[in-house]
Amino acid sequence: MDAETQRSLRRTRGWVRSACESRQAGRAGAFLIVLALVGCDPPPLTPNGVVGVFGGIGLGHGEFNYPRGIDVAPDGCVFVVDKSARIQRFSGEGAFETAWTMPERFKGKPVGLTVHPDGRLFVPDTHYHRVMVFDRDGRELARFGTHGRGDGEFELPTDVAIADDGTIYVSEYYGNDRITRWSPEFEFRGVLAAGEVGGKPLARPESIAIDAEQTIWCADACNHRLLRLDRDGNLLTQFGHFGDGPGELRYPYSVTVTPEETLLVCEYEGSRLQWFTKEGRSIRTWGSNGREVGHLWLPWGAAVAADGRVYVVDSYNSRVQIVRP
Repeated sequence: MDAETQRSLRRTRGWVRSACESRQAGRAGAFLIVLALVGCDPPPLTPNGVVGVFGGIGLGHGEFNYPRGIDVAPDGCVFVVDKSARIQRFSGEGAFETAWTMPERFKGKPVGLTVHPDGRLFVPDTHYHRVMVFDRDGRELARFGTHGRGDGEFELPTDVAIADDGTIYVSEYYGNDRITRWSPEFEFRGVLAAGEVGGKPLARPESIAIDAEQTIWCADACNHRLLRLDRDGNLLTQFGHFGDGPGELRYPYSVTVTPEETLLVCEYEGSRLQWFTKEGRSIRTWGSNGREVGHLWLPWGAAVAADGRVYVVDSYNSRVQIVRP
């Protein structure tokens, strides 16, 4: 390498180590890929367990406009939806693969997405009050639901979860604040939970997940708690209340079941991740508010890969951080 390239590499390494602002981090991530291609070994990203960062502010490939939903497919690829109503697919290492835009976006954009075990992508098209189904390359396969508060209707759907038997669960907020049940063929099968649950009315059930026992977990965001429901909607467990300490929550916007059957919660206003046992004991927390690598700024959600790596959408920093906690 010539002298100018060496000086550029030194500047880039210093830039990454200082973990500067999100747009810089996104550009640094892209530049590290270039370095790898020309045979130079980039320094590892290790602040607080971070092993990778990708993204940055923008509308180009691999860039984000306020990312909000994320999930990891069985083959290890990562899907992210942002506030431009664009879905992007990345490799497990964060390399851009493809992108497409939701068919309509004037009224608003999706806040989440879920990969089915068979690889299909379910996207709650929040402000159009429906769920869209795509293949991994963005071809539309189906859509279901209409606007309303009755059977087979949605009011601002937020998340989707899939049971082992193919049953589909959808969470909603605003007027409905409920979880509904659908057949694998997208036929409405009833309401799982609505109204008062555990002494409080549901208040923006933002995220749902299903564990190995096929019980349903709900991040009841504005009540700052987690709920565990059986397949008939009976409350099994609830825990959490507003606060910053271990076991406390500040707007839990996503809940994910890890390969170890613990619960990973992303706290939007808390700007951190928190792990729990199913009994509600806080195991550990990760992250704090900030713009450097290893910090978060109003993160919307997180997903866990089969190898245990955590992908967190660092929303206001317009990036994804990959963490080995």
